[in-house]
Amino acid sequence: MYPWHDTFHMGLIHFMAYPNAKGEEEILSTVKRVLTDEFFQAIEVSALIEENTLKKIGKMCDVARVELLIAAQPLVLSRKLNLNSLNEEERRLAVDEIKKAVERAYVSNAKAIAFLSGRMPEKEQLGAAKERLVESLCEICDYAKQRSEEFGYTLAVNLEVFDYSIEKNALVGPAPIAFEIASKVRSFHDNFGLTIDLSHQPLLFEDPFYTLNLLSPFVTHIHVGNAVLETNHVAYGDQHPRFGISGGKNDVEELTYFLKALVKIGYFERKLSTEKPVISFEVKPLPDEDPDLVVANAKRTFLTAYAKLLKEV
Repeated sequence: MYPWHDTFHMGLIHFMAYPNAKGEEEILSTVKRVLTDEFFQAIEVSALIEENTLKKIGKMCDVARVELLIAAQPLVLSRKLNLNSLNEEERRLAVDEIKKAVERAYVSNAKAIAFLSGRMPEKEQLGAAKERLVESLCEICDYAKQRSEEFGYTLAVNLEVFDYSIEKNALVGPAPIAFEIASKVRSFHDNFGLTIDLSHQPLLFEDPFYTLNLLSPFVTHIHVGNAVLETNHVAYGDQHPRFGISGGKNDVEELTYFLKALVKIGYFERKLSTEKPVISFEVKPLPDEDPDLVVANAKRTFLTAYAKLLKEV
C-alpha cells in the first residue's frame, strides 16, 4: 500500500503515456498494464475510443477496482470543436459531440469527463465568447444530470485549464477567466468543476499557489506533468515530456510545491464524484523513448516529491 491510498487516487492518462496504442488489442493490453500496477487507482482514457472497447475497459476497471475517467480533450482538439464559438452552428456541433462523449462515459461507468474550451478569441469578441462558453457548459452539465437518472450516479463535468498563448490558445485560459466562467456555471450546476494541470502552469506563466488559491472553490480534478518553454526544444509547448528532461520546467521541487498548494486548498479532503480525489500523470514519451520507462520516471518523481511533502507539511 502506498501512503496516499486512503487520501487520494493516483491516475495515469493512458493515451498520453501510450500514444501508439491505437487498435483495440493495443489499447486493452496497455490499459491492463496500468490496471495491474497497484501504484494506480485511476485511469483516464480517450473519448475517441470505440464504444464497445470503452465498455470492455469499464469492465476491466471494475474488476481491478480502478476508477475510470474519460478524457474528451483529444475529441475537442482533433475535431477542432469550439464550445465558445460565436458561430451557432459550430457551437452546437461542439456541444452535441461532448454530449455524445458524456453518454459514452456513462455506458463505460466512468465517473468524470474532462475537456477544454475553444480558442481564445480577439479582444473585442471576448465577452461574447465567454457567454457562449457558459451557455455550452450549462447545457452539457444539465445533460449529464438528466442521464444520471438512468445510471444511478451523476457524471462530473470538468473543464481543463489550458494555455492561452503558447500552443492550444484556449479561452480557459488565464486563471481570472477560469474563475469567471466556473463561478457562473457552478451557480447553476454542482456537477461542474475545473481540471488544473501542473504541466500548464509554466505555459500560463502562473504560480500554482496563485492559481489554486484563486480557483479553489472549483478545483475537482488534477493532472501533473512537465513542460518546456525553449522554442527550439523538441518538446516545446504542451507536449508533456518526462520529468527531469533537459529544459523542462517541472521536476521534484515544482511537484512538491504544487502538492503543498493542493494541501493548502484542502483538495485531498474533498467529496467528489470519484471515490477519492484524483491526481493523474500526464506524461508523453518522445519518439525514441520507451513509454514504460517514462511512466516509471513519473512514479519515481512522485514518490520523491511526496516524501518531501510529508516532511515539510
